[in-house]
Order: sequence, then C-alpha cells, then structure tokens
Amino acid sequence: MIGWIVLILAILIVLAMLGLGWETFFSGVKKGAEKISNLPQVKNLTDKAKSEFDNIVGNSTVDIIAIF
Repeated sequence: MIGWIVLILAILIVLAMLGLGWETFFSGVKKGAEKISNLPQVKNLTDKAKSEFDNIVGNSTVDIIAIF
C-alpha cells in the first residue's frame, strides 16, 4: 500500500516538474520550505533538536576523551 502511494507521489512530482519547468518547481518548493521554517512550532522543534544533538555530541566527546 505504501509503495503505491510513493509511486503515485513520484509520478506527480515528475509531472509537476515537466509541466512547470525545473526552475519554477524548485523555487516553489524552496518558498514553501521557507514558509514552513518560519512557523514558531518548527523553530521551537529545530532549537530543541539542536540542543539535544549538542548534548549528545558533548557527552560522546567527554566519553571518548575519558577512554584515552
């Protein structure tokens, strides 16, 4: 079932690229991504993910240094 959905989405994307042209298509995708990234919920989620990643990397480097 999921395979069919992915196939249909891939076909729709290819048809949109052919119909609009690749520059127009990708500029539209970029504008949409910028609009989504400006939402406060996405910014909060991004900030939380960055802080968690920094925490994980910081803990990992401390453990690696302690081994050597």
